[in-house]
Amino acid sequence: MKTNPKVAIVTDWLTNMGGAERVVLALHTMYPEAPIFTSTYEPEAMPLFKKADVQTAWFQRLPKVLRKHQLLTLPRQWHFGHMKLKGYDVVISCSGAEAKAVRAPDGVHINYCHSPTQYYWVRPDEYLKKDSVGLLSPIYRPGLKLLMPYVKKWDLKAATRPDQYIANSSVVQTRIKKIYGRDSVLVHPPVATERFVLPKNPKRSGMLIAGRQVHHKRFDLAIRACNELGVELTVLGDGPDHERLQRIAGPTVRFKTKVSDAQMVEYMQKALGFIFPNEEDFGIVAVEAQATGCPVIAFKAGGALDTVKENISGVFFEKQTTEALVSAIKDFQRRRFSEDRIRLHAMEFDESVFTNKMKKIIDSAEKRS
Repeated sequence: MKTNPKVAIVTDWLTNMGGAERVVLALHTMYPEAPIFTSTYEPEAMPLFKKADVQTAWFQRLPKVLRKHQLLTLPRQWHFGHMKLKGYDVVISCSGAEAKAVRAPDGVHINYCHSPTQYYWVRPDEYLKKDSVGLLSPIYRPGLKLLMPYVKKWDLKAATRPDQYIANSSVVQTRIKKIYGRDSVLVHPPVATERFVLPKNPKRSGMLIAGRQVHHKRFDLAIRACNELGVELTVLGDGPDHERLQRIAGPTVRFKTKVSDAQMVEYMQKALGFIFPNEEDFGIVAVEAQATGCPVIAFKAGGALDTVKENISGVFFEKQTTEALVSAIKDFQRRRFSEDRIRLHAMEFDESVFTNKMKKIIDSAEKRS
């Protein structure tokens, strides 16, 4: 095993700062000299990558309207499918789409998998129905539907390229086995618990929900439930569903669209509970809330099964209905939670835990290669 292995990082795209991008950032912190290969990159939206060696493809020269990642599925298949990263001891693809197809002819290829490709296997109906690419959606949707058998076949072939899989949650680990027939190691994404800290003067009130406002995030459930109960709800963020959500909101619901990272922490420190009504592959925001000592009311599915400890750091509801969430909020209001115990649970997902686990896996894989 080399003292300083030559490492390359590959990811599908770098266009906004979400949970997947924070995994790439953590890998970059581990291996600051490693180049990051991707399809498209929006540096103004990714200031934390300012010092990284980000190398893009020809997609970057397209007009911005054509750089939407939904439109570039087939070009990315071709691009990553033909990419051979020669001379690297370790290639880490951090991907939920096409980047796993990259080849590492001189070393080991490790794939950190956020999920088998969502628009092929997990939520194809949603991608085929929704207006995801604006004016081009009437062309994109039927095109994807027509090509679905072929792109799924390609995806299965691409899934054979990595030498080792790492899953970001238990549900993703199950999907990898079921869809790709591959075993995987579980390593949860890193959470910056040193930033999301306990409040100094805990005076909590009202409910909180945060994230990109798109249909499958089910912000509407939280709004309707709080309307019915007359409970205060603060909605952080923006997105395509924003106007519809405003229309259904009652007098106890308020919206904050422009929230800084520091303000996000403050809102979590002041909230009585954080509502997490959607099914996510992992769902880093729910862990961030718990790191501030804020308990979570979560839909019992997906990554929440890993991140929320029932009766310790939150409660679950089992159906995505207003009635089920109303019942869960009532149950939540009867309980008492310990901020210290909630934060202790959140610390299990700290960045240091991610780094230590990844380092062991990477060193072991390199040794075997």
